[in-house]
Amino acid sequence: MAAIEFGRSIETSMGMTPLEGLVMGTRSGDIDPGIPAYLHQKTGMNTEEIDALLNRDSGTEGPERCR
Repeated sequence: MAAIEFGRSIETSMGMTPLEGLVMGTRSGDIDPGIPAYLHQKTGMNTEEIDALLNRDSGTEGPERCR
């Protein structure tokens, strides 16, 4: 989401990375900080796999892409 003033973005819902904020097409948005550790412990996913899951295979399109 963005705040627009005179046709120019002056604020967004993103933080340090695009993952922070609202759910997007392929991004998870804000999640509980314990989820990456949980995914690692329960599935054995490494940091690169968890990053890909949260940045490219989540959000509103994530469930469709995983089928």
